[in-house]
Amino acid sequence: MMGVIRGPEAGPPPARTVAAALKACAADHRPWLTFHRGPSAYTLTFAEAYGLARRWASALREAGVRPGDRVAVIQPNDVGFAGAFFGAQLAGATPVPLAFPVVAAAGERNSALIAAQVKCADVSAIAAHPDYTAAGRFGPRVVSAAAPGESPADDSSDEQPAFLQFTSGTTGLPRGAVITHRAAIASAHAMGLALGLGPSDLGVSWLPLFHDMGLVGVLLCSLLFRFPIHLLSPAEFLLRPARWLELLAATRATMTVGPNFGYELAVRRARGDFDLSHLRRALNGSEPVHRATIDGFERRFGARPGTVLPVYGLAENTLGVAFSDGGPDLQVAGRAVPSVGKPLPGIEVRAPLDEPGEILVRGPTLMSGYFRDPEASALALRDGWLHTGDLGVIRDGRLYITGREKDLVIKGGRKFQPYDIERVAADAVDSPPGGVAAFSVPNDATGTEDLIVLAELRRRTGDEAAVRAIRGRLLEELGVRPDQVRLFGPGALPRTTSGKVQRRACAALYGGLA
Repeated sequence: MMGVIRGPEAGPPPARTVAAALKACAADHRPWLTFHRGPSAYTLTFAEAYGLARRWASALREAGVRPGDRVAVIQPNDVGFAGAFFGAQLAGATPVPLAFPVVAAAGERNSALIAAQVKCADVSAIAAHPDYTAAGRFGPRVVSAAAPGESPADDSSDEQPAFLQFTSGTTGLPRGAVITHRAAIASAHAMGLALGLGPSDLGVSWLPLFHDMGLVGVLLCSLLFRFPIHLLSPAEFLLRPARWLELLAATRATMTVGPNFGYELAVRRARGDFDLSHLRRALNGSEPVHRATIDGFERRFGARPGTVLPVYGLAENTLGVAFSDGGPDLQVAGRAVPSVGKPLPGIEVRAPLDEPGEILVRGPTLMSGYFRDPEASALALRDGWLHTGDLGVIRDGRLYITGREKDLVIKGGRKFQPYDIERVAADAVDSPPGGVAAFSVPNDATGTEDLIVLAELRRRTGDEAAVRAIRGRLLEELGVRPDQVRLFGPGALPRTTSGKVQRRACAALYGGLA
């Protein structure tokens, strides 16, 4: 039996397009974006960001970009991203944010994917950071700096694309979700209303700006609700998680956001005392949320209970779908699944009321489709509802996320979410966050599927004991026996740009090792 839950009315947003929201800041000289690199920092006011975007619009126009074109944006968390992203919009073009490598060595590994995305999006120019030398091999003209003069801004319709957001590719080939200005503004507005955002807030984030959480949840929300944000690079956070906490404490931030592994990494690796009692909200989403991580982060750093907020969203809905209101957990396969609460303003959610099934979403924040992929668009968008591919259940008017439909592992006639297997295996050997992948592969000899577990170990000593520990814990807690367990060193398993393990890439890695 299906249930429907609805968010409250959203009301009219303060702007019709992203470009109009930025243009409205032309005379606002308050600090907006502060970019941190080690001990140094550089701040743009709202007005300076608008001027920078106009200079980037000039550079793109000089490179031949015309209204309706698409511009790939390959920039780190720096002024270049803000200038190029908004500059493309002011030029009447559609920015296409693509992954900037977290470390230089990843640039070559990511270049094949970037090349495919550049081709798929049919871009006319690439706004790339000068250090990203691979951009010159992709074909379109490369623009690496703003022009001296400021170009006038083009007016855009709210039904024109504001940007193309490529999905992370954890469950298949990446596709470019077309996000209109109407959807982008509606999403940022709904999230801001749900969180009560305003100019008195201050945010800190290390999320990459090319990812939907960083782009919409951080950059566009702070633009629409006019509050300052401090930005770290993902690399700086991953190398030294305490830097995030130091910045939260030093700025007395009220808002932050990250995936569950980020909070877990901070708990495990950050050294020192940090008082985060001033935090209003710390959003936790983009991957399964672990109750132990929430409780551990709040206790460890003095945040008030309820500060870490489980949330649910996806790129095909621009971003946010539902934010927790503090409801009780749901027990699933021996783990506590936190509620992601009720839909955001203007959004409806359909899901089963009994056993977990596919979650459907409807509202003004939906993508208009996948770019030049009508078959995939028709499959995802049916009768006005987005079929998410995520599994969940509605209990007492709240939504619970239980897994991904396409990731299900079937073993011995029983269905398992790989996350449950990965969680138990990781706890058995203290793997790094995101350091375990579970998946199934066909076994022609038996006519069934084998369960494979790949696990990273912090230290490659006592491998046989680690394998026994994983097998024993899985049998004890879930009643399942893996057919093979393979061990690796830290960082060996493929991950997405947002830090989630890529199960299909791991399956391909296993195939190459078998």
